[in-house]
This record gives sequence, structure tokens and C-alpha cells, in this order.
Amino acid sequence: MLPLKGITVIDLTSVVAGPLATQIMAQQGARVWKVEPPEGDRARLLGAVAAPGFSSAHVALNAGKQSVAIDLARAEGQALLRRLVPHADLLIHNFRPGVMGRLGLGTDALHALRADLVIARISGFGQEGPMAGARAYDPIVQAESGMVSWGEDGPVLAPQWICDKTAGLYAAQAATAALVARERSGKGAVIDISMLEAAVAYGWIDLHGDQAFPDSPSRMPNIAAVYRPWATADGWVVVVMLSQAEFKGWARAIDAPELLADPRFADMTARFLNWDDLRAISAPRIAALTTEKAVARLVAEGVPCGVANRSGALPGHAQLVHDDFVALTDHPQAGTVRRTRAVARFDGARPGLDAHAPRVGEHSRAVLGDAGLDPDEIAAAFQTGAVHAPQETD
Repeated sequence: MLPLKGITVIDLTSVVAGPLATQIMAQQGARVWKVEPPEGDRARLLGAVAAPGFSSAHVALNAGKQSVAIDLARAEGQALLRRLVPHADLLIHNFRPGVMGRLGLGTDALHALRADLVIARISGFGQEGPMAGARAYDPIVQAESGMVSWGEDGPVLAPQWICDKTAGLYAAQAATAALVARERSGKGAVIDISMLEAAVAYGWIDLHGDQAFPDSPSRMPNIAAVYRPWATADGWVVVVMLSQAEFKGWARAIDAPELLADPRFADMTARFLNWDDLRAISAPRIAALTTEKAVARLVAEGVPCGVANRSGALPGHAQLVHDDFVALTDHPQAGTVRRTRAVARFDGARPGLDAHAPRVGEHSRAVLGDAGLDPDEIAAAFQTGAVHAPQETD
């Protein structure tokens, strides 16, 4: 049995950070009620779009969730959400500070409905402070958190929603920890995740390593330079040579024995300080080899290395094929969808890919029924426009 079986999550989040957190929980067995506005989560428009409402982001982030479309701008919609809360273990949202309170759904109101509810709030910059009310999207948080690479032309953002995903990972872990604590104490909790703080903490390990010892002259090596890919005759490889044994293997693999007698490269610290010189000598040697030959030589010498792949190479990646990690599935609206499986395995197994990313409001009637509304109440909710479901012809 998956570890979160029996846990019900109300997911009020949108775009990436929150949906990633609840996607992980869904993959680990939780029942996730994805509460969307009638027009749907904005993630439905994010990325490649195979059909209206079905983007690459949506099918990756929301498979296996039950979509209930509730208009929280209406008092009737807010009342419906209150009916769901007593049946949930966790409610997670990424509204800006104050929004839930204005809807009459602040933490006190939610705990009045279920005292042991775990509430997780993801915000851009925290619940208080000079930026608390600011709108936050991933590129903005990348910039504010220093999660950028600096080149000759200035800062360069990561080509992915890295701060969103980082916050989502922290949120999933914290929410699960709070659920474990609830089992021991019987008490609910309020969890706050700031995207800015998550990004800074994530980068403090390496990107901001110079800040660790303010009174020391020791400085973090330029990781971007040290791990910069090496061009081969027909591609690119990434090499890591930290230990002396790995460096000796590198010298042998590229036929550069003179590196071993050079005092500039005598140990790892010296090599990092003189990396430009090391690269100037080594680059022409590995560029004379094909990628296949370079990797074969490096592996034979015990030097950690990998081929720099483009996205299109991943479905055919030998290890991923062995693990059947990237799978083709049939989606009723989007057609053929290539998806990744759950990362975590429990007792050697992981969940299947039977459930698909839902239409907006696909499960509205079922969710309201599970929350105890009778057929007349459900019909009345649809009549008022507080809740929506797709037309049967969609």
C-alpha cells in the first residue's frame, strides 16, 4: 500500500509549485481534490498544448487528481469549499497573503471546520514583510534569490521553472512531515513556504557558498567553469574529476601525461585555481575524440562522465528505457501523452499510470458527493453557477 493512502488533500494551488507538491502526494497514494476556477488552472495553458486545456505542464502536474470546478468568487462557492474541508486532512493553497481571509477561509475559519487540518501556504515572499503582497512568478524569484548565472552580457535565468519546483518539493516534504506530527499529537498545523526562502536555501549549498564564511578568505570555486561541458568531435560530455585518482584517469584518457607533472594541477585546490589553464591544455585533446570513444576511455579509467543530452534523446536513454521511466499513455482528450513515472519507489514498486490529467470540473459531482452533499444540493450548486462540470460532448 502506498504511504499516503487514506489521506485527502484539498489542492487550491495553481501553475507549478503547489501542483507539483500535490502531484507527489497523489503519486504516493493521497486522494487529491484539485479545486479549480471555472476557467481552469493557468497551468493548462503552460507549455506545449495538445488540446484546449491540456498543456504539457498540466498533464505532468495534475494526473491522478480529481478536478472540481468551484467559483470561489461567489459566496455559494465559498460555502461549497467549507463543505469539503471537514473531509480533508490537508489544504494547500498559493494565494497571496490575505486572500483566503477575505474569502472567509482564513486559518482560524478552516480550523473551526476541522481542528486537526494541516494547512500549507505557498507564497512568493512570505506572509509578512515588505514584499509579502508582491506578485511572484518563477523568473522574478530567480532574479531576487540570485538563482542566476552571470555571463559577460549580465545575468542569465535558468531555462526551467526551478524556483517553482524547489518550493513545491519543500512544500511536499513539510506537509507530509506535518501529517506525521498530527498522527502523534492529534493537532493540526499551519505551514508556510516562501518561494524566495526556498530558492535561497537551495542555492546556499553551492551557488552562494561564498557567503558561508564571511571572515574567511576561502572562496567557492566557480562551479559553472569547473563543470562546463567538454566538446568532443561529434558532441559534448560532462566530466567530474575531483579525486587525484580521477584526475590521473583523465590525463590518461585524453593522452595528456604532462598534466600529472605540472604543479598547477598538483591537487584539487590547485586545479580549481588554475582551471582555465587546465582547460586550455585539455580541450584540444578530448575534442579529437568522438563522444563514444571519449566516454569509453573515461569509463575505463574510472572517471565519472556523462553525455550531454537534448530532451529528444531522453525517451531512448538506455537507463530510462531499462527502468521504463518514460512511458506512452493514451489520454481521452490530449491523445498520446509521454509521461514520466513516479520517482519514489516503495518496497521496490511504484504506482502505475492509469489515471490521467482531468478536464476542468471532471469530478465535480463525485467530489461533492464524497463530501456528503445529496443530489438535490449538488443540483442546486450547479444551478447557482457556484460549481461547474464539462459538457458530456466535450
